[in-house]
Amino acid sequence: MRLPIRVATAIRARKLLPPGARVLVALSGGPDSVALLLCLLELSRKRDLCYSVAAAHLNHALRRAAARDQAFCRRLCLRLDVDFSEARCEVRKLAAHLRRSVEESGRIARRAFLFRAAQARGCSHVAIAHHADDRLETVLYRLCRGSGLAGLSGMGWNDTLALSGVPEVSEWLAWEEHGRPAEAPFVPPVAVAPEFIVRPLLGCRREEILKYLRGKRQRYCTDETNFDTHIPRNALRRLILPVLETRVHPGVRAALWRLAEEAEVYAERQAWRRGWLEAIAALASRGYLALPVPRLGMLPRPEELEDVLSLLRTAWRTQALEPAKHTRLLRGLFGPCGAARRVPLPGRLIAERRGQEVWIRRT
Repeated sequence: MRLPIRVATAIRARKLLPPGARVLVALSGGPDSVALLLCLLELSRKRDLCYSVAAAHLNHALRRAAARDQAFCRRLCLRLDVDFSEARCEVRKLAAHLRRSVEESGRIARRAFLFRAAQARGCSHVAIAHHADDRLETVLYRLCRGSGLAGLSGMGWNDTLALSGVPEVSEWLAWEEHGRPAEAPFVPPVAVAPEFIVRPLLGCRREEILKYLRGKRQRYCTDETNFDTHIPRNALRRLILPVLETRVHPGVRAALWRLAEEAEVYAERQAWRRGWLEAIAALASRGYLALPVPRLGMLPRPEELEDVLSLLRTAWRTQALEPAKHTRLLRGLFGPCGAARRVPLPGRLIAERRGQEVWIRRT
């Protein structure tokens, strides 16, 4: 099967799941999330990956078949021996309470549910089954709505799982166990909050996913609303993109993908530079410089690091520090390394990698 190979390549190349991690799969019952669960279970046995898998399903109570989908996910996880969390949320009532759209309220409830389920299951990452076609449709949708360059990335390979800035909706989650009402899952006081959303299927086409499931003779649920072309995203998927491919240019999907990749790099570099400016502003109060490491594995340009070293040379009156000469040593710390590394610099300076930051301090 090609799909697990492509997913494994993405996980390794983009450092989506560190070895030993525990990942929660957002399982809807549809083909994409079912394929993601099967792939991650298959790859979890690889020696260099070695992560563990749990799954969670939120019933939005929006469709007649919602209870059927929930039961399907429960049975699938029981058969696969996967830890399973489930809850129900009356999203229409929540939307009226929040005075927001049903779609937005569903996203808020889903994120809160996944955060709590990941905490209870001891998961540091949440895996979402977005794939390449989802990304292209999002790019085209945002392009039609006049999005700026940063917004055209559509969706990235990973994202932060943060609840700040959104309404508290925990009381709207009705937790269940084996289809019956249950208490909210216990979260240990020392539980580590889940940090990241990852999308291991983002480089895979929908047709690859369906072929993989056919090869395994694996059933899945079908959401009938996906066929309603009155919904803008469905119209893009079923009407607009096929016309663009057949009547405008056969390579339109590849062009949209390149645009999304370039926009993601642009957005990441902008966020990264803002983080550097904030770190420089905090230099005087902290007494050290903590430079963020970019998420996409990019290295800072030599001239950017030369500017930083020139700033430190002036701020700390370290004449022995030569920016043009010592840039290469500092640049190596920004690579996708896991373990902390340390580089001595002239003028009693030390640069070291600390997690997702590079610290420069005086000894």
